[in-house]
Amino acid sequence: MIKALDTATQGLLQAERRATDIAKDILKTTSEAASFTLDSENGPSANTVASTTDPASAPPSDHPGYGNLIQQFADLRGEQRAFEANAKVFKEVDETLGSLIDDIG
Repeated sequence: MIKALDTATQGLLQAERRATDIAKDILKTTSEAASFTLDSENGPSANTVASTTDPASAPPSDHPGYGNLIQQFADLRGEQRAFEANAKVFKEVDETLGSLIDDIG
């Protein structure tokens, strides 16, 4: 039982670390894609800010980060599932140990 708790704990920690790394990569990718430039020295205005939300100024769909972004979100979802599975194992073992202690005590 203790080995099962240790394995579930290690799985939780690994999933959390991988999810954090993936989230950092997503943040980096999206912040690079959301950057803007000013076309004028007079300061920003509605006409001088080129943003990626404007279809004309958006990078092409084959921009290096966009395909990777989809994969990163899929990986993040996978890590969420791994975390949930390990949490469920941890909870079940904890409940089983609690029942055994109650029966013995």
